[in-house]
Amino acid sequence: MTDAERQQYKEYAERWKRVGPLLEEQREEDVRRSDTVSAFAFFSKMPLFNLKHFPPLPSSGLVEQQRWFRKIAEK
Repeated sequence: MTDAERQQYKEYAERWKRVGPLLEEQREEDVRRSDTVSAFAFFSKMPLFNLKHFPPLPSSGLVEQQRWFRKIAEK
């Protein structure tokens, strides 16, 4: 590791020491403000929305499901 790389990592660590607590405060505030019931209601409708816009193929089944899982895993 070069001196420049070492200095860069040192600055990175110092930045996280300063910013980490601020990010944690923000995360805690986001959790306090979150509305779990509304979020669940919204996300529970997503499968039906997707079915309306992306209907299953007539040959739908395990093979198609595995194709979808493969596409997701590649991302």
